[in-house]
Amino acid sequence: MILLGVYETPRELTADERQRREVEAYRDLYTLAADFVQRGETAEVELVMGENVADAPTTVAEDRDVDALLVPNPITTLGHVLVAIRDEKFARPISDFVCALNQEVLLHTNLLHVAESESDVEEGEQLLSEVKQRLVDEGYSQAGIDKEVVVDDDPSFAISQAARNNDLIVVGETQEPGVERVFGPTYESIADRTELPIIVVRDT
Repeated sequence: MILLGVYETPRELTADERQRREVEAYRDLYTLAADFVQRGETAEVELVMGENVADAPTTVAEDRDVDALLVPNPITTLGHVLVAIRDEKFARPISDFVCALNQEVLLHTNLLHVAESESDVEEGEQLLSEVKQRLVDEGYSQAGIDKEVVVDDDPSFAISQAARNNDLIVVGETQEPGVERVFGPTYESIADRTELPIIVVRDT
């Protein structure tokens, strides 16, 4: 796990003030990392400071070849997870990520595909059936997995609506350019509407 701090600083910041803020930021990051280490996990920290840091999450994700990024909102429990799958490209990486979650605490998995039109519904249902079978093959209970295909021209709204009564949202990267693939308006819209944490699985 990599804990990334992204700290945008003003141009007129003095060297002393920058150093003070850098020390505080690293202190916060290492405090968070210690919580993971105490639970037996491995955690690294990385801090990016500067005037233009918007691309930092994507740049670090690509440099470190990470599999997924967390768009943070508070996690209070992890009993129900909404897994939104756009296309076949993300079916395998998202399935692999969900399989890595603790099945002892994950009570229910809701698979969602947002189709652009009615003509795409059948293809979406087939996609979710394949993902469900992969999860079942990995030990998930069939009764604990639901599938739903909805038709909507606003995927972020559809995902937000479907996310009610869930604790976590898992999605793939969007097709937006640059940093917006993992920290863009699509995820901001979902996060604002649901106040749920979002795991963005990358197209690696």
